[in-house]
Amino acid sequence: MPLPFSLLIALILAYGLDGPSRAGSVSRGLALTRAGEALAGVALVGLAGFGLGRWAAFQVRCWGYATSSLLSWYRRGLFALEVLSLVVYGTIVHGLGWPSVVRSGFGLGDSILIDDALILLPFLLGQAAGWWGLYPAERALRPGRTAGPVRYLVARARQSFGLVLPGLLLIALGQDLAHRQWPRWSESPWATLTGMAALGLGAMFLAPVSFRLAWPTHSLPPGPLRARLEHLARRLGFRFTDILVWDTGQTLSNAGVTGALPWFRYILLTDGLIERLDPREVEAVFGHEIGHIAHRHLLDLGLFFIGSLFLIALLSGAIDESIGLMLPRMTPAARSASTVATVAEEGVTLAVAGLYFLLVFGHISRRFERQADVFGCRAVSCGQAGCPPHLDVNLAPAPPRLPASVCPAGIRTCANAMAEVAALNGMDPEKWSWRHGSIERRIGFLASLEGKPEAVRKFQRGVVRLRLAVGLVLLIAMLAAIATGAIEHLR
Repeated sequence: MPLPFSLLIALILAYGLDGPSRAGSVSRGLALTRAGEALAGVALVGLAGFGLGRWAAFQVRCWGYATSSLLSWYRRGLFALEVLSLVVYGTIVHGLGWPSVVRSGFGLGDSILIDDALILLPFLLGQAAGWWGLYPAERALRPGRTAGPVRYLVARARQSFGLVLPGLLLIALGQDLAHRQWPRWSESPWATLTGMAALGLGAMFLAPVSFRLAWPTHSLPPGPLRARLEHLARRLGFRFTDILVWDTGQTLSNAGVTGALPWFRYILLTDGLIERLDPREVEAVFGHEIGHIAHRHLLDLGLFFIGSLFLIALLSGAIDESIGLMLPRMTPAARSASTVATVAEEGVTLAVAGLYFLLVFGHISRRFERQADVFGCRAVSCGQAGCPPHLDVNLAPAPPRLPASVCPAGIRTCANAMAEVAALNGMDPEKWSWRHGSIERRIGFLASLEGKPEAVRKFQRGVVRLRLAVGLVLLIAMLAAIATGAIEHLR
């Protein structure tokens, strides 16, 4: 299930970095001026989305269909639009001093939740403006599968924000109440870490509620598919609350699992996935999602994010010292060295943090995806060396619990499911994703494991070594950040 990374980055921009030194009082007139400038930034994002949407719709009308080249350029345009929205929002937050405008200029410094909501509001408005502009393209690229503009906007908002915002509101409420009760503690960097950890734990435990509230779902009705999936879950020792169908109007083919607690956990299958995939292929996708839970990927990624905060704080301290020494000699005396240094420090820190997550998190995420792919293959593999003929393990009276390796039929089933999902979602199988890799490479990797149980074991050992190495580095970074006082940069 895709994560709203744009929203997560926006949260870091708004709350995770020290802003420029604009903490002084902001007059009401200046606050109104800044609000107008913020709205101009939102309008810029909307115009960019409108231009991309009209261009894509025009190309579809000219050609009569969506060519592969058009889809490729459209995806690039979507990425550029996301980057633009984040750049605009970062400028609003740090260039205009938006948090100070909200808390001082609008007089909301001691309010509960309202100031946090207004700080994030320009990003949310920018996203909505961009989606509104993209609507003509979405309607042209998915004829008959895109609802009216209002329903389209509501659906996009629910998909993008519904999973994170409810938990975020609860954490913000807790922080505001803690600030009133223990003002000194709330100003400590440890309070920031506590809030981040609480947000992570809240996301894991409240995600099932968020899914039910944010996205239209209903229980998968009794039938052959549900029986097969329940049988598979019992065979794998996987406990859950219910299997839900996510109603997307056949516009999305995907699956997901949510909930850290086995007695409060839901499995989601989109209506498009159920309608278009063979039951055995649905089982492979189902097994992939169970693999993320079985290998504790969600927990590992949560610990990775928390540990990375210490590493970024350590790097931020080193960057601040270096730029503080360099900039006074590089800037004219007439310019305010402190303001230039602050902007430079934030820009370099944000760039380093972005590169770190792109490379390190991307590599870990791709390893985890392949590990889940292997688990999905094992879930539908018969474990017989002579396969084919293939034994349908979910119809056998006494199937093996989980074979140690993968059989050719299991690989083929999982590969077909991955290729079908990519085609249904309009994905280029050769297109590389920094979080998932490319479908073509993932299928090729699974094919390379056929008849090679030692290759499976070697891959699993490699993932274990990667976990240990990253965990050790982050533990050292945490201890160093605490010992050197670099943790102060998290405030």
